[in-house]
Amino acid sequence: MGYSQLAWERAAAAVGARAVREVPFYRERHARGLGLAPVPVEELERRLWALCPLSRPYRPAAEPTLWTGDPRDLATALLVAGVSGAGVLEVRSAVVPWTRLGALGPRYAPVLAPSADVVDLSASDGPARAMVASGETVLVSPPEVADEVSARIGHAGMIVRRLTSATDILGPAVLHNRHIGYFAARPHGCARWHVLWRRFHVSPGDGGLLVTALRRRRPTLVRVLIDIGLNRVGICREHGRPVLGA
Repeated sequence: MGYSQLAWERAAAAVGARAVREVPFYRERHARGLGLAPVPVEELERRLWALCPLSRPYRPAAEPTLWTGDPRDLATALLVAGVSGAGVLEVRSAVVPWTRLGALGPRYAPVLAPSADVVDLSASDGPARAMVASGETVLVSPPEVADEVSARIGHAGMIVRRLTSATDILGPAVLHNRHIGYFAARPHGCARWHVLWRRFHVSPGDGGLLVTALRRRRPTLVRVLIDIGLNRVGICREHGRPVLGA
């Protein structure tokens, strides 16, 4: 099914309604008269436990942080960016047990960032080095550490820049927020930032963008305000899908 503005808006509204019914964080805000008012990202920091449905509460002693993200978001972002057919290496602050980005997604290995709080960075590089040795790989990394990480693991392939704010940097790039995850990408040959519209709804907000995760329930994220330097949402004339603008 192709993109439909009406269906997109309805999907976001359904997530918001479910959040008010089922999720403590949004139930509390609704009870205070805030309804589904924009949520400053700072409010999420210490309320992780309250962002899960009552039927599936967060148990920090029994599971990792929910800010780990959804591997399928990254897989989708890379497809939108026009990157496919390669194993994916991702720079992270902590390792994750994923070997693929989703059940049918590309092969995957995490790579610790140079700033990671560990004694020996290279001790965790085994899976990444093995993937590099086995075939074509793409590295998803913040621009400032991409060269250092590539040299450390022997990666000589494509680098996809992971950005926290929209810039005119050349080459494949994806937009990432620590709480939201990967939510937009820039396709090859198109200078505009394309929203991962099947997975996120985005609307203009006062001072940024309001992002709703359409497929994620743990944590539930509705109308979270983030500042990436863009605060407009339009439609790409070439691709007919939502894009971000200044």
